[in-house]
Amino acid sequence: MDELKKQLATYQAGQMLEVGTGSGKYMATLLKIFSGIERITGIDTDTDSLRQAEAAYSSHKKIQFMQMNAAKMDFADQTFDTVCISNALHHLPPGVNVIEEMKRVVKRNGLFLINELVSDDPNEAQLSHILYHHFGADVDQRLGIYHRHTYTRQEVMDIISTNGIIIRSIYEFNEPKEDVMAERDIRLVSKACKQHMERAKAFEDYEVFAERGYSIMERLNNVGIQRPTQIVILGSLGE
Repeated sequence: MDELKKQLATYQAGQMLEVGTGSGKYMATLLKIFSGIERITGIDTDTDSLRQAEAAYSSHKKIQFMQMNAAKMDFADQTFDTVCISNALHHLPPGVNVIEEMKRVVKRNGLFLINELVSDDPNEAQLSHILYHHFGADVDQRLGIYHRHTYTRQEVMDIISTNGIIIRSIYEFNEPKEDVMAERDIRLVSKACKQHMERAKAFEDYEVFAERGYSIMERLNNVGIQRPTQIVILGSLGE
């Protein structure tokens, strides 16, 4: 993260947009790594998540949140100096217009920042996170909610390049976690597994999903959990 911050040291972030901001968790990172921020606008379609984000940043005058469909943004062309998306690529169905909209609203000399968890070379605790994520994604998919499994590094780079964004720099970040067996984390993820199992109750093959849930919870108690490697890609529209 320090290397990324050094790379951005002379860049003035100006007007920023975060697509798929959710509850605003990535805002803290954006505030840490960028300078020259005039305003950050976070957009999402989920009302509950936006309420959480607004509560978390209610005293921050440079941050605003808006409920908006990222595939059809209510912004003029070339509105933003910096456009960001974090851990949301795997929620975008094929053919959805989000990346094209990101390209439309960024200024010609603007910057893209794409942050995404990847599945390459996980340690045992990171593999727990990947298996947990895939479990929730499969339940969502069965319920008609698009949610893809974790991408590889190459898949993320291919998505960005094939959508007309030129990759300028790539950084990797691993969560600094001293205790992968932290009781609180294991308790929270175990609770989330049970919630996914409850959502799967009506499935004809519920027992298969229940077995996966119990297996993940057992794994948590044996090897713990840690977020997988994240890649941060800086890109542009080109010359």
